[in-house]
Amino acid sequence: MGKLRLKRTPEDQRRHDLRKAQKAARKAAKRARDAGDSDVKSEEGPSSKRRRTSSDESYLFEFNGCDPSSPRRTRTKDDVYAQMEEERFREKMWGAFTDDERLDSVEAAFSSYAHIPRRWRSGGMDRMDDENDIDPHMMEDEDYAEWFRLNMWRAECRRKHAAEAAAYDRSKQEKAARKERERKIREETRRMEKAEEERRRQRRREKENKQWDDARTYYEATWKQLLDGKISRELRFEEVPWPVLFTKDVHVEAITVDAISTFLLSNGQPMNSIATDRDAIKKERKDKLKETMLRFHPDKFEGRILRHVREADQRRVLEGVGMVARGLNTLLSQ
Repeated sequence: MGKLRLKRTPEDQRRHDLRKAQKAARKAAKRARDAGDSDVKSEEGPSSKRRRTSSDESYLFEFNGCDPSSPRRTRTKDDVYAQMEEERFREKMWGAFTDDERLDSVEAAFSSYAHIPRRWRSGGMDRMDDENDIDPHMMEDEDYAEWFRLNMWRAECRRKHAAEAAAYDRSKQEKAARKERERKIREETRRMEKAEEERRRQRRREKENKQWDDARTYYEATWKQLLDGKISRELRFEEVPWPVLFTKDVHVEAITVDAISTFLLSNGQPMNSIATDRDAIKKERKDKLKETMLRFHPDKFEGRILRHVREADQRRVLEGVGMVARGLNTLLSQ
């Protein structure tokens, strides 16, 4: 693998240009020396020494950065060669250092993708939390197999957890829907029971009202027949038109003030009353009680009605007539 050539920075470019200039200067000096030595040898012979010229002195002083008037000693040819070798060595070292820096940066970049087998890690084989960002292509076979199994297990866990969560949500929704249905059923059941109870009460009221209407109708019709003398049969005790409604057994004890008031005066008003004024209602109530008193006056009842009653029931009928008369007197006195 060859070296990587990265782009130079401005500082690297300046150093590179300086090294090239120094190298060119050394080559020019060397060519000049070689040419001077050959000329001297050809003129003076092999035993003669080359006389140092002013150009050589100026070059040496310029190259070394020294002033010719300096009190320092004159440098020899060996000193110049030694300095040139030293500079050449330093140049090589600087180039190697630059290459090392570049290689270090490249190695660091590549090392960020390096995969360290888990058996060489401090955590051992029981942790793979740090392998989420590692390229599987950089793993060994053993680590790749473990990584693959772990990811398959994680995927299966995610799928299972998602299925469990979905099933839980469905169960929760079904439970809520079932509770809502049960609540609606309970409400509908209560509504239907309430409606049925209301219908039963309504039927009971209608039945009671019908019983009262039938009793009052029978009361008026029978009294009309008695007063007109159109009754041809003998009446039993329960057939006498009493101003009460016998709900169960027909007996004298059922004839009370409250029973008479309820029968004759519905809600404190005379039955079949159409009056709305308070005084008119009071007058109509009093008239109704007086009319009933005339019907059940003991002397008048015994003289006109008792003959239409069966002989076996006449004593009980007279007892009942007395209780009706006393109840009417109580109501008239109120």
